[in-house]
Amino acid sequence: MPNNSPEKILILNGSPKCKSSLTLKVTEAFVKGMQSERNCTAEYIHVSAKNIRPCTGCLSCWGRTEGECVIKDDDMPFIRDSILSSDYIIESFPIYFFGMPGTLKVMTDRLLGIMCTFSGEEIDPIKTERHALRSPKEGQRLALITSCGFSESADVFEPIKKQYDLVFGADRYSHFCVPQLKALAQAGSGQRFSKMLALAEQAGAEFITTGKIDPALTAELSSPILSQKTYRVLMEKFWRDEKDEVKE
Repeated sequence: MPNNSPEKILILNGSPKCKSSLTLKVTEAFVKGMQSERNCTAEYIHVSAKNIRPCTGCLSCWGRTEGECVIKDDDMPFIRDSILSSDYIIESFPIYFFGMPGTLKVMTDRLLGIMCTFSGEEIDPIKTERHALRSPKEGQRLALITSCGFSESADVFEPIKKQYDLVFGADRYSHFCVPQLKALAQAGSGQRFSKMLALAEQAGAEFITTGKIDPALTAELSSPILSQKTYRVLMEKFWRDEKDEVKE
């Protein structure tokens, strides 16, 4: 008998702004595209709103309590179970200082136990990932949606991409990084912002039907929509408004 139960999408929102995150608006459009193609439920976890204690580096999850973290009195057991039970995982966050926001990094460190214990094996030169998942769920897919304030998203995204390549493998997740996002959401660029959201929705539909995002669409999402001149004008206005607000 076929399983007609809805698939589960888990959105891990790493922005400290939680529901107010601009990156999350892009992700919501992506999820909308996924749900337009398939019967799916969507669960949102706002990582910054959760109680997550930092990893202590004890490595018990690779040894004495293999596969299990010894820290049980925070929200990580719930987050871990949600990750392992989901069909699609979307990590959504703005790039802060060329890396992921701190609270998301704390969560990521605590997930070491879901990876296989490293016992000194030689590195396979063909594979980019350094650890295999301990109990992979068949068909589970990962998408990474990020944003940055620069016009050149490729260089800014590179440190993040390198980390995810090492953890998951370069060909085992889909991703795009939206540049100029703060300015795109500013007054005067609403049509451009709507265009970018429509592209994100299209990407979500592609991701759930094919398991990946077309490279041309990824490139379009990762390319600046605003000219450098327009971008600079909007950013200068943003910082003037910020300073004026302080004076008031």
